[in-house]
Amino acid sequence: MQSLLSFRNIAIALLILWFLALAQNAWYWQNLPERVATHFNAAGKPDGWMGRNAATMMMIGLQTLMPLLFVAIAYMLYFIPPGMINIPHREFWLHPDRRQASISFVARSTAAFSLGLSLFFLGMNHLTFLANTRHGVLNPLGFWALLGTFLVFTGAWTAWLMMRFRIPK
Repeated sequence: MQSLLSFRNIAIALLILWFLALAQNAWYWQNLPERVATHFNAAGKPDGWMGRNAATMMMIGLQTLMPLLFVAIAYMLYFIPPGMINIPHREFWLHPDRRQASISFVARSTAAFSLGLSLFFLGMNHLTFLANTRHGVLNPLGFWALLGTFLVFTGAWTAWLMMRFRIPK
């Protein structure tokens, strides 16, 4: 699993997802109306709009900057003081004998989280596009399925980190 989660593999996957996001936005842009619904209420009805260009640029910005934020946090973990790193049993895991391996694991895991975030944004962009080009309402089943999947992923990611940083017997 560790080789699968190398920074190189994560970076390649993020780059592929970013190019997919650019292609998705380029394709969708030409098919969107001039006025795009960008926010929807609990019933899926639009209650916030933007111009097509602004909405597309906002989505590209989110699909670029949010994953990069997590990659930047992962990179910064190597340079911040151990007291600022919040992991279970910090004194044990950040002991000089284990510090490098622990920081590396948290950094790779944090960078890997950005992959799930990228997929979530690709899905939300697709649902928003469908709402704007078909019936005007955000598909509630699609939204809840996407959000639920992302929350399950986030919970599993958190549990994985918690299990990794329990005190060994």
